[in-house]
Amino acid sequence: MTPPAIEAGPPDPTADDPMLRVLRERHPEVDIVVLPQNAPAPVAPVLTADERDALAVGVERLLDDLLARLALGDRTATREGRWHTDEWDQTWYEAVAVVEDLGRGENVTLLRSTGNALVGLGWQARPVPGDRPRLVARRRGGFEAAATVRPTALVVTVRTAKVRAAEGAAG
Repeated sequence: MTPPAIEAGPPDPTADDPMLRVLRERHPEVDIVVLPQNAPAPVAPVLTADERDALAVGVERLLDDLLARLALGDRTATREGRWHTDEWDQTWYEAVAVVEDLGRGENVTLLRSTGNALVGLGWQARPVPGDRPRLVARRRGGFEAAATVRPTALVVTVRTAKVRAAEGAAG
């Protein structure tokens, strides 16, 4: 019995990409696998000015809840919140709190408390490997949080998922 004929596959995708073509030419012994991207990139939802304001208030409330769970003592956090826009006109709101004038080692202790508070509030938090102690967290709804230490401070950032402003709602 003769085996079925093998149909020719699509043309080599590395031939169209300059970097992969050079890689193939210089290293023919390497197998290059180009994975298909079947799912389109997520489209950022379009929000009105009122919806964007509500989203910003939600982020500020999440940061309030987090700071309320931290044992700051008599310290207060310096806060700032604003909208950011990337080159594709996608926007996100970011709220930042900085707790300063911490003693030696208090920044790392407060970072640990931040991780515990995030988990207690329903976030999925994890430490980030590297030379500076920090952590990142995610929450349903596309919210993200990050906390990192400075020599005498802790910086906590909470941000929304990317959205697009409806016509006339830019900010």
